[in-house]
Amino acid sequence: MGFSNFLGNTLVVESLKRQLSDNRLASSLLFVGISGIGKWTLAHFISKAVNCQKRLNDFCDECGTCLKINQQVHPDVRNYAPDGALIKLNQMREMSREIFFKPFEGCRRVFIIDNAHRLRVEAANAILKPLEEPPESSLLILVTDSPNDLLATIRSRCQQIHFAPFSEAELGNILRAQFAYSAQDLPLVGRISKGSLGKALNLDISQYRQIRQDFLATIQACAGKFSYHEASQISASLISSKQKEHFNFKVDVLYNLLRDLFLLKVDPTTENITNTDLHKELLSLSSSLGLEQVVGATRSLDHLMRGERRNLNKTLGLDRFLFKLSGSVNLQPI
Repeated sequence: MGFSNFLGNTLVVESLKRQLSDNRLASSLLFVGISGIGKWTLAHFISKAVNCQKRLNDFCDECGTCLKINQQVHPDVRNYAPDGALIKLNQMREMSREIFFKPFEGCRRVFIIDNAHRLRVEAANAILKPLEEPPESSLLILVTDSPNDLLATIRSRCQQIHFAPFSEAELGNILRAQFAYSAQDLPLVGRISKGSLGKALNLDISQYRQIRQDFLATIQACAGKFSYHEASQISASLISSKQKEHFNFKVDVLYNLLRDLFLLKVDPTTENITNTDLHKELLSLSSSLGLEQVVGATRSLDHLMRGERRNLNKTLGLDRFLFKLSGSVNLQPI
């Protein structure tokens, strides 16, 4: 084991390894990139590399220290994540105290904050001093896929490390090696995951196809002679999703379809659509919709997503989406 087992972002890994060996690694790091590309994993690797008993600036995954870190029971390595929707003040107050303690067993204390963009404002303010003046014996790593949602005062106090998505070729090679998908599904999986290995490995492609088919039927009901009853019946499954993860997954499917329709309206010859296996069907459907309908529907879906976080009435939000997509914005459901 060691850094050589990390997949992707070779330049990032090599840079961090050099900084470790030269003792130049910043005490406050911000790992930035889309979800599912290994940001937290690399932070976890670093926590072992600075404390491993057998290797210098790398890790063995065999010594007592590495095993404790893997089991998340090492006293010098702490992981923080949202408690519910947000990372709360009491969590960061605890970290701000502990970061100034000397290591108990290892060489360096490491604090990893996952989904750092979900810090409450007061919690973010609570870690400004540790970020600006961290002790040499501690290392603080923030992980985020939404850096713009972090306070500017947080970003300015960290060395930002940007992670690139996997290329389609890289992703395809990994998925083929793991026999994760059939050769027929690989191109679609690659487009859906958008360079995220984590998303690709956790994708249920059969579920994606089924949800996509339902939403296609919804769009078709809006593209021709608008049938509110038919369209709302099919799309009702979206607002029936009680689990936030399932709701977000369905919305992503719908976003992909709307994006494809928009691209095909702008350029019917484009090869940049996500649902490449439905190219002909989507091209035909795009000709039945105006650009304003597609753009309006996308904006209303954005509104539904933002409102979902504030407990907006999803039924009303869905109605707005259907009317925008149909172009019948002045109609009311009957």
